[in-house]
This record gives sequence, C-alpha cells and structure tokens, in this order.
Amino acid sequence: MKEILFCVLIMLVCKAYALLPKTYEARFVSITTNGTQMPLDVSQIRFLGRERMANGTFELKEDLDESFSIFGETFIDSMGDGEYKQLLFTAPKQSICKAFEAYWPYFEPSVKFGVNTDFPVHTHPCPLPKGKYYLKDVVLKADNWPVIMPRGFLKAVATGFKNDEYVGSLEIVSKISDLS
Repeated sequence: MKEILFCVLIMLVCKAYALLPKTYEARFVSITTNGTQMPLDVSQIRFLGRERMANGTFELKEDLDESFSIFGETFIDSMGDGEYKQLLFTAPKQSICKAFEAYWPYFEPSVKFGVNTDFPVHTHPCPLPKGKYYLKDVVLKADNWPVIMPRGFLKAVATGFKNDEYVGSLEIVSKISDLS
C-alpha cells in the first residue's frame, strides 16, 4: 500500500512540476554536418538577427527511408569555453522515420509547412523525400521542451547510418539562457 501511495505522490509532483512556466529561452547558434556520405546538406542555412532566425535552404540528397537510422546525443557547455560535457538526454539508434515521428513534437512549434518551410512536416513523411527545401525566419520555440534545462551552449549530435554503416553526423548548437 505504501508503494502505491508513493507512486501516486511522485506522479502528482511530476504533473504539478510540468505546469510550471518555462524560465529559459533557446536560440540557434550553428548547424553543421560532418561526413562525406552524409545525405543532408545544411551549408546554405544562416542565422540572422538578434533572434538568430534560421534562413536558407537545406537539401536531402536522397530519400531517407527505413535503411537510414540515427543515434542522438546531447552535450552542454555551461561556461562557453568549448568544454562540452555529455548529458543524459539521448535518443537510441532507430530508423529515421521512427525518430522523426518521436522527436518532431519538440520542433513542431518552430517549423510550420507553408509558413516558414516547404518541407512537408505536416504529413510526417516516410521516407523523408529527396529535394531542396527552404527555411524562412525559423525561431527556436521551446514550448514542448523540458521545464528544466541546463543553461549554456547545448549541442545536439545526430549520428547517421545507412544499412548500419556510418554516413555522417548533424550537429546543432543552441544557446539556452534565462528569460530576460
């Protein structure tokens, strides 16, 4: 009986905590790809203005189907000195389609089809279709992110595989700071 009450108490505390307002904001810093076989080109994306809005084009050089998989890791540099420490937030190795479906809700407030991109995010496509797509004035909105986030430079690294062979990685750096 004590275990059940304890579990209920933990669930209630977690739900109440999730209702707390966010005390941070996130802004883009950079986006890069590594690897000669990476089927994604982000070299034409720039970050503009005080809000660090993503603008430009990205290209998927081939359809990303179930033969593609990714593994995700996150790192934090709280001091801004380039010394990143790995965080516990990871995404297990899974197909690109499953990963897109699972993690898209974190970015859905930021990227809208027909508003600031022509990539068909609204249909959750699988495979992700080959092509060149635009981004216009995309601002990171942390609406669906965890209530508590470490402050500093947050680096997310998605390592890509095709048929279980390494093809490259995508690295996105954002800055998490207290609301001003």
